[in-house]
Amino acid sequence: MTTIFVSHAKEDGVCAEAINKELEAKGYTVWREPTSLTLASVLSPRTLEDDILGSAALILVWSSHAAHSEWVERHILFAQRLKKLLLPVSIDGTPLPNTLVAVSPVAAQASCAGVVAQLAPSLPAPGSQEALLTLYEQAAHDRIRVRKEASDLAAGMLTRDEHREEVLAVLEYLAHQDQMMGVRDKAQEVLDADTKQRAGQPQPPLLRPGDARYIFGARCSKGHVSYFNKNRVCAEKLSPVHRRVQRAGAELDEIELTCEVCGETMIVRIDCEGCS
Repeated sequence: MTTIFVSHAKEDGVCAEAINKELEAKGYTVWREPTSLTLASVLSPRTLEDDILGSAALILVWSSHAAHSEWVERHILFAQRLKKLLLPVSIDGTPLPNTLVAVSPVAAQASCAGVVAQLAPSLPAPGSQEALLTLYEQAAHDRIRVRKEASDLAAGMLTRDEHREEVLAVLEYLAHQDQMMGVRDKAQEVLDADTKQRAGQPQPPLLRPGDARYIFGARCSKGHVSYFNKNRVCAEKLSPVHRRVQRAGAELDEIELTCEVCGETMIVRIDCEGCS
């Protein structure tokens, strides 16, 4: 099955439900907040992380309400951490978060009727058997054995150089965040083997030093985009302002950065979890 996670503020429920119904009509499985957001989800944000981890893509219903939603912010940052396909739908023209620089929103009316037809070319097919989607599903599975199998699948994908950055992001999440030591150890073994195998091999040039999966962009108020290495900016000594903020039951990092084009100071929120 191909699952789509639709992130939205509660005030935009009409739009989200229209998108949900259109997705289901096309054969997708949809994460639905009324049935999935339980008391356990609130007490253990890991439940929501698993829902995003197991999804093929995240559709973001973006509005002034979403811009003030702690849960929506949490969804965005976690999806970015996993290198997930993220598709914004703008219903009132509110500017996107300053770290969403590589996507353009689909403009929609408040009802969001017909939005899925515009998003369809970017979505994986319903029932897709693509290895990356299988990896997502296995990594989010409630059975320990299946989550270990995710690492085996990831190892094969790395050998074939398939979806490298997305695969590494999933492995790093399992290695650092899975609740079972056996799953964490298995994922770390694959990461270590990949590091050893690639040692000494010529690496492709990057926009900035470091691995591509740690590079993120931030847009200043003038529209300039600067790129940063998350591992570097998450080190407190490299930023004059670095504080932890509580958002939706979890801690996020609020960091002051400088636009490399005009020198403007930007405050960005990112998830430094798992950075080395």
